[in-house]
Amino acid sequence: MKVGHCALTGEIGPYVKAHILPQALTYGAEKGLPFAQAGPDHPPIKRWTSWYDQKLVTRKGEDILANFDSFGVKELRRSSLVWSSWGQSEKLPENFIEIPRKSGWGVRKIEVAEPKKLRLFFLSLLWRAAASKMAEFAEIDVRASNLRRLRRMLLTVEADPFHFFPMTLTQLSSKGPIHNLTPLSQRKPKFPWSKNSLSIPIYRFYFDGLIAHFHRQSNLREIDELGDMFVGHSNELLVPVVPFEGSWQKQNADDLIREAEDRWPDRLARIPGFSEGKSRP
Repeated sequence: MKVGHCALTGEIGPYVKAHILPQALTYGAEKGLPFAQAGPDHPPIKRWTSWYDQKLVTRKGEDILANFDSFGVKELRRSSLVWSSWGQSEKLPENFIEIPRKSGWGVRKIEVAEPKKLRLFFLSLLWRAAASKMAEFAEIDVRASNLRRLRRMLLTVEADPFHFFPMTLTQLSSKGPIHNLTPLSQRKPKFPWSKNSLSIPIYRFYFDGLIAHFHRQSNLREIDELGDMFVGHSNELLVPVVPFEGSWQKQNADDLIREAEDRWPDRLARIPGFSEGKSRP
């Protein structure tokens, strides 16, 4: 075991494995079979678990992150926000969508008992990805001063200031192939319902049928405009829902799979269990 500075606590000690995204929500499609990891211009490789960093935190730091994960995973499953909480169902029940627009589209209203704690769970994911030196998370380029601020918020369990990396959620209302996706830096319309809305920079996180958008630049006016769409704003959380079919998530996954199958079929053939519908980080 390598010894070094814990990026979270600052203490020196042996490093432990730290999953960037919760392992419980980044599972494979079939037990006992590996993932096929691929990306633009990256040949597929075999992995046996989702991404973890072995040079990020010591046991004390990992215990802090594990506490956030334990709460976050439980809360997401309680609210049926992730695919793994649906059992055998392939679609989110229609009565869960309180403001329906069309089949599989609409908005959910979710009661959150501890909104600030849920916000801290998501901020812990942002901190991990930004603090990690792994190539898979290179797009999460949080500047040093903001990274230190995130670290303090996690150590002090303080969710304010609220306009610092506020985040919204989008839920996929139908299941697709189980897969993972590294966090990305993107732009999105500030108001999705407006065709002429200005785009804003975000960090996009995906796992288990749920998408989180961290707004990279925000202010109090935006908080007032979007209100309960932001995680932690109040005990009521508004979550847009969209079907997997026709989503950006499906399009991106299809593009990556197509590239891997076209350019590196021999490499894919050497990964046990790989076929259409299997898990792929």
